[in-house]
Amino acid sequence: MRRYTIRAAAVLLLIPLVLTGCLFGPEQKSSGQIDPPPANVQKNSAQPVQASETAEAKESKKEQKKTSGLELYFLTETGYIVPYALELPSVKGIAKEAMKFMVKGGPGESMLPKGFSPILPKGTKIKGLDIQDKTATVDFSKEFLNYDLKQEDKILSALTWTLTGFPNVKEVNIWVDGRPLAVMPKGKAPAQGLTRSRGINLEISPGVEMGQSMPVTLYFLGQTADNSVYYVPVTRMVKRNENVAHEALKELIKGPMQNSNLSGALDTATEVNRVQIKGDVITADFDEQLLQFNDQRSASKDALNCIVFSLTENSPAKKVKITVNGKQNVSEAGEKTKPFDKPVTRPQIVNPNGL
Repeated sequence: MRRYTIRAAAVLLLIPLVLTGCLFGPEQKSSGQIDPPPANVQKNSAQPVQASETAEAKESKKEQKKTSGLELYFLTETGYIVPYALELPSVKGIAKEAMKFMVKGGPGESMLPKGFSPILPKGTKIKGLDIQDKTATVDFSKEFLNYDLKQEDKILSALTWTLTGFPNVKEVNIWVDGRPLAVMPKGKAPAQGLTRSRGINLEISPGVEMGQSMPVTLYFLGQTADNSVYYVPVTRMVKRNENVAHEALKELIKGPMQNSNLSGALDTATEVNRVQIKGDVITADFDEQLLQFNDQRSASKDALNCIVFSLTENSPAKKVKITVNGKQNVSEAGEKTKPFDKPVTRPQIVNPNGL
């Protein structure tokens, strides 16, 4: 079970998740050194070089032009920290290289969708990144400290969720100019031992008492100015319940909070009949409202993906099976060959390149 924390006045411990598997991206427009490379890296073929070059030069350029689809976390214009995959040069120490693309004014700015921006302060340099015992220690230049107080938690979330996306990283420590940074200088948030258990895009459900709460991380939909849709992870504090996955689905159906600038992918009339975990598979059974997306009685791709994201985020399961009333086949709208009543795995990439 993954756990999450929140920062209200202190930090609550929550359950981390390692991203695994592959599925589909969101529906698009509506009108030291790390070895091995991360699980969420996809390698593509290089472009051919000119025939006049030597074989050695060709091979050198071929290596330089190989790219990796690597998921980093950025700030949206609506204030959320959101994953987005960039095509980066395949180099040794890919995690250190990736940090450069998260710096304001850096090479990542021109590669992002409209409304997305890097989160690290302008001028920040990555002086080193070392991995020991599944802990990533990243050393920044002093410019890292030139941030706005309102951005402090967002910076920590972006760094933590980006680096823990690598299979050999579970925890993150922040250093500045060769020295460990115990706490962030403005809001005094801890800067050592950071895990996904701290949550992301934190919110508190109305009426919930913090001492009797638990976190669930849900996936809702955001939209760019040019109408491209993307997934947004939100950690919501809810009333404590033994069946965390079932509670997560109930919150997912409730949808995003008012004035959040997010949309829910499921009809709010949908009912959850049962949630059961067996081995590495979690089965969620819904009523027929899940199939009201169109006349073909199928579910929307976004609804199914949000279910898969949310269930794997709130349970140890790596695969998800979705049924309706215990038996009815569930398929994605327009994709009859992609049934969801058989176990499917979580996507490696939440928001693919090309929004």
